[in-house]
Amino acid sequence: MADTEKLLEFLGLVGKLKKTERSGWVRNGIPDSESVADHSFRTAILAFILGDKLEVDGEKLLKMVLIHDLPESITGDITMHDKEYGRKSEIERKAMEKLCSSTENGNEIMSLWKEFEEGKSKESRLAHELDKLEMLIQSFEYEKQYNIHLDEFWKDAKIIKNEKLIELLESFKKRK
Repeated sequence: MADTEKLLEFLGLVGKLKKTERSGWVRNGIPDSESVADHSFRTAILAFILGDKLEVDGEKLLKMVLIHDLPESITGDITMHDKEYGRKSEIERKAMEKLCSSTENGNEIMSLWKEFEEGKSKESRLAHELDKLEMLIQSFEYEKQYNIHLDEFWKDAKIIKNEKLIELLESFKKRK
């Protein structure tokens, strides 16, 4: 029964991502902006669909993007505009330690999250690129929906180095 209680605690914490709004959109006045869970879901779909086509371990990539924002269930969405930003890594690491202590898969989750944070493996670099690609797709959608310009987000396009992802992003930009 202890494992069930731990799983329920973990799921309760993770469930908070459904109500955690993405700070950048809120700061830019986007009404009813997406949640962190919304963002993570579409990032995971991108990883699932594109992973094996991008010459990486698709399953590992998918797992990595599924867990990359988990600390935000405790910390909220910390951006460079927040006073805590200088301590973001430390704050999120502590949150992950708490989350990982609540599940049997804690060691695997922590290992994948650390790998994502370090950004040294092919999968982690691609996970970062997919994270930014999804944000840019959302930015495009908000720009179109609200007839606004969200230029601060488009500066992150330079993070995307994979040619296939660049092509996909360019296709979105052409849809304007």
